[in-house]
Amino acid sequence: MINNNIKIPKISCIVTDLDLNIIESDSNFLLFTESKEKINGKKLNYFLKELKNDYYDEFYKLNLNNSDYYIKKTKVEINNQDYFMFLIADFFMISEIEKQVTYLNREKYIYNEMLNKLEDGIYITDDYGKTLFVNDAFVNLSGLSRDMLIGKFVQNLNNSDVLPNSCCEKVIETHQTVTTINNYYKGQKCLVTGSMINNEKGQFKRTIAVVRDVSELDILMKKVAKNEKLSFFNSNSNIYVKKMDNNKYNEKKNELLLSSNPKVKDIYKKALKFADVDTSVLILGETGVGKDYLASYIHNSSKTRSKEDMIKINCSAIPEHLIESELFGYVEGAFTGAKSGGKKGLFEEAGNGTVFLDEIGEMPYMLQVKLLNVLNDKNFYRIGATKKIPLNARVIAATNADLKKMITEKKFRADLYYRLNVISLTIPPLNKRKEDILSLAQYFLEYYNNHHSTNCYFSTECLKDFLVYKWPGNIREMKNLIERLVLIADDVLIDSKLFREQIGEWDNVEDEDNIELIHLPLKEKIGIYEKKLIKDAIVEKGTLKEAAKFLEIDISTLVRKKQKYNF
Repeated sequence: MINNNIKIPKISCIVTDLDLNIIESDSNFLLFTESKEKINGKKLNYFLKELKNDYYDEFYKLNLNNSDYYIKKTKVEINNQDYFMFLIADFFMISEIEKQVTYLNREKYIYNEMLNKLEDGIYITDDYGKTLFVNDAFVNLSGLSRDMLIGKFVQNLNNSDVLPNSCCEKVIETHQTVTTINNYYKGQKCLVTGSMINNEKGQFKRTIAVVRDVSELDILMKKVAKNEKLSFFNSNSNIYVKKMDNNKYNEKKNELLLSSNPKVKDIYKKALKFADVDTSVLILGETGVGKDYLASYIHNSSKTRSKEDMIKINCSAIPEHLIESELFGYVEGAFTGAKSGGKKGLFEEAGNGTVFLDEIGEMPYMLQVKLLNVLNDKNFYRIGATKKIPLNARVIAATNADLKKMITEKKFRADLYYRLNVISLTIPPLNKRKEDILSLAQYFLEYYNNHHSTNCYFSTECLKDFLVYKWPGNIREMKNLIERLVLIADDVLIDSKLFREQIGEWDNVEDEDNIELIHLPLKEKIGIYEKKLIKDAIVEKGTLKEAAKFLEIDISTLVRKKQKYNF
């Protein structure tokens, strides 16, 4: 049954010329006039006797047929000609609109107050980066005023160093959740996490960044780190041996996996596959490519050994006359100067963990025989002992030397080489994985910005130089160089001149004619690299399915990118 007491609101729109002759009107206009006459062509004030000529762009009350209505007149331009547009609504409609506006304003105020009560800072932008809201906590943490931010685009605020390292800008660029650490010039050091906000249709409409003060935590961590000491075996002078810190590895984990190079990704994929296989691993590669990081990755990816220690032994640093006793230990009275009660060797100290023999090519030739026997027999003797000690640790070896050449020169035993080389992983040098150069450089820059409380960034020309430089010292050289650049930079900008000054003679570079990306923006460079990676993967694997599996992306994503790059 219809309730006749329910009042249906009425609203109408009429268009007239400047002399108020009606040009167009909707059918609702008849509800107001209750007229059966033809409407078009007649003047509007014929139907609306109380129409006022001096009211523009605001509602005023109008009495029609003993009822109150609201009317608003606006001048509009249609096809280069001016007209009047009138909007008529009954009091009920305007009242409802006013109620809704009042309700929404009240709710907005409440939500703002709720956000202002949070101890964490809140920063909200639209999908283009325009700043819509910041709460009181953000103002306090950043030291920035709302007048500096509201209505401004984060891209511009970033370029002008008001909001360096803007998290919301990165969310807009990547459409992913992003976490950064920002040092606000007038405020605190903060951990910032930015996320996307979608509407009910799943469309990206807002970014929201949650800002947390980590300055006090940072101070506490530095105090703890200051009191911690590296764990050494034997004495403090034995700098060739140390117990690998799992927490230190976790800090490096992103660095380990920060690669778009298919070969490097394949190496870590294999390393993960062999993490729980109880056999020796040989890691090859130039100095500074990250062999020790890969060894840590293998150890920490093991379900069982990651709970135990990883002992790193630098074979090139141990004095030759001490190396056997250091590796295998000795019993009391084994030789002059032996400690009372004897001493455990490093293989024994490793327990069920991992022994990492770095620079294995520098191991003395005669000791290589004993190491081979230990690997084959899975046990060893302390010097001067008759009791066998089982080898429970896994052995990972690494070197930058050409072991095959050393074998021909009688400097390395062939049988030991083949015993270690059950699983061999060769890490390519940095100049053979150029797609990683910019991402690694940015990673180290952000790391040292946070570490040294700076906000440096690279110029376009500096990034160009990164791409053409050969990086003979590989990742280690890049890491140390970027820290030096951050520390000595006079301004937040790290330019090409400063970079070239620090590397010395500008002769260790690639042929610039072979670098096709030199003068392109960063996004285009990344796009070209992505296209090359995808093409290479498809050619190498033969099918889209295998290529997608190799690149670790969905096949639908691969097809979409293939269409995007038109190949």
